[in-house]
Amino acid sequence: MNMIDKLLTLCSEYCERRKIVFPTLSTLIFNCSRTLTSLENGGTVTVRNYERAVGWLSEHWPEDKPWPDFIERPTKGV
Repeated sequence: MNMIDKLLTLCSEYCERRKIVFPTLSTLIFNCSRTLTSLENGGTVTVRNYERAVGWLSEHWPEDKPWPDFIERPTKGV
């Protein structure tokens, strides 16, 4: 699974749990409502933005939902 697939998986699970849509989450993470939709449609993301997005998701991840085992979770404070 590549980094974009991992990011989209995390975002889908987050949106499902929080009852929000991709444009809302995309705005929260990237300050742009179109970024996640662009990734779904074959767009790319830099490693820096991927790491920032996964870090944001890790910090805001719902406590009642386990983090997916197949995606490395960032360490707090990094």
